[in-house]
Amino acid sequence: MNKKVIFVLKGIGLVLILFVALFPLFWMFITSGKTMTELLKIPVTLWPEDFTFQSYYEVWVQKPFPQYIANSLKIAVVATVLGMIVSSMAAYGFAKFRFPFKRGILMFVLVAQMFPSTSIIIPLFSTYRSYGLYDTHVGLMLLYTTISLAFSVWMMYGYFRGVPKELEEAARIDGCGALKSFIHVILPISKPGIAAVGVYAFMCAWNEYLYSLILLTSEQNYTISIGLSRFITEFGTYWNQMGAASIIVTIPTLVIFILLGKNLIEGLTAGAVKG
Repeated sequence: MNKKVIFVLKGIGLVLILFVALFPLFWMFITSGKTMTELLKIPVTLWPEDFTFQSYYEVWVQKPFPQYIANSLKIAVVATVLGMIVSSMAAYGFAKFRFPFKRGILMFVLVAQMFPSTSIIIPLFSTYRSYGLYDTHVGLMLLYTTISLAFSVWMMYGYFRGVPKELEEAARIDGCGALKSFIHVILPISKPGIAAVGVYAFMCAWNEYLYSLILLTSEQNYTISIGLSRFITEFGTYWNQMGAASIIVTIPTLVIFILLGKNLIEGLTAGAVKG
């Protein structure tokens, strides 16, 4: 087949994939610019008759949505940092040290994450009530740290296995112990893998809904996932406000992918190949 034809077909395929990926975001945006009267019209209008940012004002000023975002940011950032620390140290231990049942423990880390969330809700609720973690951000921080831990450990495990042994041997000759070698030698050259783990952990914490719904009751502690669900009421669904809120919630994740996109791709591919 002619190379030009193949090039054109690839271009068309990429455009179609891009359209499918971006259309939901586009639909949220045009929905946020409509009034509720226009949203209920039949037939549905593709573009707002009179685009307005009123829904953004209502979400940001008239509702406690900034508080929800602040809560989610605080919880997600702390959970991400803890997750990166724990997963990096655990993966380094699995990759570089020998100890009994290492392979079995490594498999157990993965298997433990395969149980559905609903199967642990009741014991988790009871435990949190007993230890005073119910309806607290600290409780969610600890919980969200574990959500992404299995994937993070396995990805960093594959990444650390690919680090040349000569680097560690040279560090030990210079007098570095295992911990010092890990901090000053291994971590600096593992930034792509750590970035990938950080983005994944942040996304898991940022988007989580079920646990926050069960474990939070005070409105001042709500996260954005609960805040978004509050636009669905017994009187109807405020689609324009939900669209505006969804656009606002998407901005932090877009910024992260723009800033760390290159490191994310390098970390994911390196972890997959080296594992």
